[in-house]
Amino acid sequence: VERPLPVGASLPVAQLSSSAYADLRHCPYRFFALRQLQLQESDELGADVDKRDFGTWLHAVLQHFHETLADAPTDDLAARRALMDAAAEAATREQRLDAGEFLPFASGWPALREGYLQWLAGHEASGASFRQAEVRATQPLGALQLVGMLDRVDAVHPPGGGEPMALVIDYKTESDAATRKRLAIGSEDTQLAFYAALLQDDALRAAYVNVGERGETRTHEQPDVVALRDQLVEGILHDFTRIAEGAPLP
Repeated sequence: VERPLPVGASLPVAQLSSSAYADLRHCPYRFFALRQLQLQESDELGADVDKRDFGTWLHAVLQHFHETLADAPTDDLAARRALMDAAAEAATREQRLDAGEFLPFASGWPALREGYLQWLAGHEASGASFRQAEVRATQPLGALQLVGMLDRVDAVHPPGGGEPMALVIDYKTESDAATRKRLAIGSEDTQLAFYAALLQDDALRAAYVNVGERGETRTHEQPDVVALRDQLVEGILHDFTRIAEGAPLP
């Protein structure tokens, strides 16, 4: 059976997200079907809380925590622990999560909280400070508009003084090995480079922060993110020029 070779030139894409571009990179036909024809599956209604729900909840918890901490800074560990617990309760209420269904994740909360607070102390000691969380960002690129939600943007202050540099952070709740694998594949992992492209900074840093449920939070920085961002932008322009010219999407 011959593979279908659709052409998407008559279905221009106005906005491009990181996940949409990942679809194009992994399978052009998938991009054509999901992003151009918009053939989306209807999500099944499920009562169980899954890993994705936990990730959504954790993002909300950390946003609450850091915004509250920024308004009333404190280095006291007990006070920070109380702020994280209050943030967890607020996020649970906002998302209307059932206590019984959420119990498997709640049972690991103390270890996760302590591991995150320990990581945060070291992160701040390195010269980093919280700037914003859940940042909606857009960036024009030719006929496209790059769009995305940045989990967090920090400012990193150089040891000898000078202008702080932006640090884009993307939270991960997957295994630490899976996060390390993302960086190992270089330009094949487009997520951090795409998020970097949403900012206009000439110099910046980007990293995954793996928040482990067993109490270990680790930073996995992409050391070549500016070069990867430039390659990514060039690749996006090249790919969408080809699509507009009628290149098939097998």
